[in-house]
Amino acid sequence: MYFVRALFILLLSASFMVQGGSRGIALKTLDRKAQTPFDQGSYRALVIGNNEYIDSKGVWRSLETAQNGARSVAELLSESYGFSDVQLLENASRKEVLNAIEDLSRRVMRKDNVLIYYAGHGFLDTDTNKGFWVPVDAQGMDNTTFLRHSTIRDELTGIASRAKHTLLISDSCFSGALLRSGTRGPAPGTADEQYYKKVSNKKSVQIMAAGGEEFVDDNYRASGHSPFTYFLLSELNNNTSPMLSSSELSGNVTKAVANNVDQVPESGVLQGAGDELGEFIFIKLKLGVKGVPADRVKVAVEVIPDEEIIEAEGNVVGAEKSVSDRVDSPVLPIPTL
Repeated sequence: MYFVRALFILLLSASFMVQGGSRGIALKTLDRKAQTPFDQGSYRALVIGNNEYIDSKGVWRSLETAQNGARSVAELLSESYGFSDVQLLENASRKEVLNAIEDLSRRVMRKDNVLIYYAGHGFLDTDTNKGFWVPVDAQGMDNTTFLRHSTIRDELTGIASRAKHTLLISDSCFSGALLRSGTRGPAPGTADEQYYKKVSNKKSVQIMAAGGEEFVDDNYRASGHSPFTYFLLSELNNNTSPMLSSSELSGNVTKAVANNVDQVPESGVLQGAGDELGEFIFIKLKLGVKGVPADRVKVAVEVIPDEEIIEAEGNVVGAEKSVSDRVDSPVLPIPTL
């Protein structure tokens, strides 16, 4: 059995001594790199946001929020979820998108968790039922300047052949044409350590789409984000659990979007890419603690393998010495956060 433990670190430096009535303790990360207790791969992300379209034919107008959404997603993944490899691509041409995906594919290792986020225009040819991402250098209705969904599937399948978990999040019109419908995940509020362990050990190739084969909104209530990305960020920011599965995330985002705008996000799997009903697991490294100033709160998620666990009277958990040896101040374990 594995344990995920949060540690309170009491900083004894002069800068954190109690002054003028202020008080509290700080949580300090031992390692900013996210890992599940069950799979030690790296977390990597390619985040694409296209606002400024340069279509000389005037078909593809510039967007308001895609670039801002991509920046916010990239920052959140890096700062709060411990993604160690995050590439942000803004206002990208067709060639730049393909090159970035290819570069990402070369970096992926066997146990890695890979996320690709795209925000920008999308297009569905209703005559051929072919879908596309529309890069900033697209020209009118010349679909040879678009990025076919079939090409995206091929690239994603290549990444998935190497990674353990792959998740595509597409915030564009007609993005639901990318996926094969399918549901998974526990009933709301029932996910536990055994569930996360089970789905983490199985390969996953999942997709979250802003809508099905439909148009989607750009700016939700002047928030600077599309409805889909607004609620995606909201769920990730407000998440209070150390672990969050992609099915839990997509379920909450779908409900929130559908309750507020005329748009229904979809989720599913990439057909033929080797999905084994696993789950992409988000590991939150920054959690709030009531009564402690936000700027003094960080979380250390420490994975303790079986062989390091010593259960004794009083439920004393072993490996305390090995953890405290790596910090300069006393370590106080807390059972829950």
